[in-house]
Amino acid sequence: MKISKNENNEPDGLKQKIQELEDKTTDLNNKYLRSLADYQNLEKQTQSWKEEFVKFANQDLIAQLLEILDNLEKAQEHIQDTGLQLIIDKLKIILKNKGLEEIKAEGEEFDPNLFEALEVIPGEEDNKVLGIIQKGYRLNGRVIRPAKVKVSKKV
Repeated sequence: MKISKNENNEPDGLKQKIQELEDKTTDLNNKYLRSLADYQNLEKQTQSWKEEFVKFANQDLIAQLLEILDNLEKAQEHIQDTGLQLIIDKLKIILKNKGLEEIKAEGEEFDPNLFEALEVIPGEEDNKVLGIIQKGYRLNGRVIRPAKVKVSKKV
């Protein structure tokens, strides 16, 4: 069997075959690098989701405890008991350590992301929070309960 050779004394089509294999290797390498980058991005995103989940896993429980805190504070307004105040303070410390913070409302500019206006009353300025009906809270920076407020309307 005789193999035909070109002018460089190489078998015909060898350069073409080498080029095809090099192109295919480059293509596969690029696909590998894209897949690796996609996988690394997925790992980062998954880690971010896990952190977010852990950060807000107690959100429902804390929201339910806020109802109890509200009731304890209402009771304290009427009976003025030192022991009850100690319980309220301890509960607030525990919730604060879990990332809960009260939304400052009184005298602030009305922000619909933080407040829920239940009443509009005449005032000297527009859209100022004049009273709090129910306190609002954030958990790790996310509003879990907007403050229910009275808002001013300039007359």
